[in-house]
Amino acid sequence: MSSAAPPKIAGASAPVSTIDRIRRAGPTLSRAELRVAEAILSDIDVASRLSTRELARLARVSEPTVVRFARRVECNGFTHLKRCLSQDFATARMFVLSEPPIISRDAEVVASQVYEATAQALACSFQQRAPAALFAAAEMVVAARRVFCMGTGGSSANLAQEAENRLFRFDIHAAALVDEYKQRLAASICTARDVLLIFSVTGQPRALGDCARLAAAAGANVIAVTRPGSALAEASNVVLPLQIPDNDRNFAIPNRSRYGQLYILDCLATMVASRRVRRSEPKLRRARAALLEVHGPTEHQPIGD
Repeated sequence: MSSAAPPKIAGASAPVSTIDRIRRAGPTLSRAELRVAEAILSDIDVASRLSTRELARLARVSEPTVVRFARRVECNGFTHLKRCLSQDFATARMFVLSEPPIISRDAEVVASQVYEATAQALACSFQQRAPAALFAAAEMVVAARRVFCMGTGGSSANLAQEAENRLFRFDIHAAALVDEYKQRLAASICTARDVLLIFSVTGQPRALGDCARLAAAAGANVIAVTRPGSALAEASNVVLPLQIPDNDRNFAIPNRSRYGQLYILDCLATMVASRRVRRSEPKLRRARAALLEVHGPTEHQPIGD
């Protein structure tokens, strides 16, 4: 049993946004490319919805100039540039838009507010994506003898249970633990063949950090979906970074972090599924047959839902 600190696999520091790259590129751009940059920065939201021809007309340049400009700011093409602009704009709005002091009773307004919160969280989560860490996490889960899914509080506890639901259908031996007593017991009996998958918005709950250290000391792999630099992140082998700004500004609007947590879990579950398809497909067919005896034939229903 070793108490050495686990090797770290985490996302790199926050990437420079496409908007910032456009702002910094000014001195290196041609006169025509500079007009494209000015047209975009004058109204980023509108620019992210224009066609190549429309932006070229607005900037008074040719369409090939617009495509060249996209590549100058490290995008694969204009479609990629628009997607990056849309994501950056949604993320930036989280820092400048305040929630309404009074939550509306109007259903249409509420639907818009919740949709906005969801879209912002997904854009922010996507910007923080860490492909190397996600790859490592999927490999660990697939190779594990068993996976203990842990979380405390509201969304994190719910995500731990959802992780069990996602993983078990791929014949992964997963168990959700949201009780501190059981979490500590599970961590204490871990071996090098086990994995802890821990969800925590803040990364501060002492129990989760203790579990991570206990399991890591026994050689188990610890994957944390949490805030980079937090106590939990420091105790984990792999960090899938998630930090949503202004997450708790208004208690009446569902917190944004749960959407980000679910996005990361979906990515991880998809990675696991792609690695388990040959082994789990025959069992999934048997599961489908068993469910047919319960509710009869259904169309397009996920197995287990």
